Amino acid sequence: MNKVIFSGFRAGQNTKVSWIKQKNIRIFYGDADSDITAARDAGARGIRVLRAANSSYQPLPEAGDLGEEVIVDSQY
Repeated sequence: MNKVIFSGFRAGQNTKVSWIKQKNIRIFYGDADSDITAARDAGARGIRVLRAANSSYQPLPEAGDLGEEVIVDSQY
């Protein structure tokens, strides 16, 4: 099992991309649009997990709108 990487944030830059490339990650999952776009930008496969409906991080993203694979019922 690998460590969880929290990449932080820089205005105008998706800092996840460099970590995905550096660690040679081929499959990357997340609940945010930025997770999916970071995976694509880094050449990895982006898979969407659904954010819980009661999440305080609103609005909820539209899963599948970016053409990504979505794990059904993963919001539970």
